[in-house]
Amino acid sequence: MRTFWRFLFRGIMIVVGSLVLLEILCFLVITLSIYHIYGQLREGEPVRYDPYALYINLHGERPTANNAPYGTKDLTTIWMFGGATTRGISLKDDETLPSFVSRQLNQVPPVMPAHVVNFGVDGFNALMEVKYLQKALIERPIKPQIITFYDGDNDCAYFAQYRTPYAHQGYRQVRGLVESYHHSFFGMFKSLNAAWYTSSVRELYDKMREGVFAVSPDDPALKEYLNQCVARYDYVDKVARCFGAHFQLFWQPCWWVETGTVAPDVKEQENKTIILNKRWAMEKNYVLIYNALLERLHSKPYFMDLRNILTSRQQPVYESDGMHLNPTGDRMVAKFIGDFLKKKYGPAAVGSRGTEALSSNYTARLN
Repeated sequence: MRTFWRFLFRGIMIVVGSLVLLEILCFLVITLSIYHIYGQLREGEPVRYDPYALYINLHGERPTANNAPYGTKDLTTIWMFGGATTRGISLKDDETLPSFVSRQLNQVPPVMPAHVVNFGVDGFNALMEVKYLQKALIERPIKPQIITFYDGDNDCAYFAQYRTPYAHQGYRQVRGLVESYHHSFFGMFKSLNAAWYTSSVRELYDKMREGVFAVSPDDPALKEYLNQCVARYDYVDKVARCFGAHFQLFWQPCWWVETGTVAPDVKEQENKTIILNKRWAMEKNYVLIYNALLERLHSKPYFMDLRNILTSRQQPVYESDGMHLNPTGDRMVAKFIGDFLKKKYGPAAVGSRGTEALSSNYTARLN
């Protein structure tokens, strides 16, 4: 009998030890991968809980350089939403996309006086940005005349990871903690339950779904995701018009989805530096989801496709993940966005068409 209990105890210890070792191994794979790609041990920046948006950056909106002050004559207030590509990965506040856009509007003739607010949050996709927009419209006294979303990358990434229309950063962890209390016996043991839903094993599995396991074009979840995304953007467009503002969606460039011709020497350099490159399912997943969303959105009046905006580059502009841009890339995108906003909403456009006037007293019919 003692032998039985001894073997049972030993077997349990082997299983537990194996699970611990597996967790440690997955933790090391994830952490070292993040460090290899982003140069830091943690993904993204510190955040804090927010009752509207689930979480936002610990420091709130990032300062924007080159802004015209509030009170400037004919000032246009622009709110820019997006993920880390909007917030900026540079340590300098004047090297973010919104700062470059502000410079293009305020300093490059013809001048369009603007105050740009950087609402970018690392990891945010359209789903999270809609929530953040709601928070800002409720809490901020000064409303915008233009609202922009700079999307595409995170929308592809999180659907590829979680395969649900409601995917966002931390989707599995948050959902598990909220729902499992009543759904499983271990939900009563909150600390153990939290450890399970935030385990490195599950996180690594989700990341492998993004980059290793291909998304099926016939997946019902993908079709529902496309429907939900279109509905979200249509909703933002209607809400913007309610506040007398205009909504503009910029579909951001990504290394994997470019179809234009890039200088061969530049492409060769990027092939050596882009992590995962074209050898994994990540490229296929991104192209599939990105193009499917683009096809559904391209006819919307608020949509602008920036897929090939960087193909004229004479030097590499993508960081090693193929999504984030260096300052040179952000300047190229900002020049286009700034010129586009001037042409569509600037004084010359308003004077020639009238219908594009940026009025804070206008209320749209939501039909």
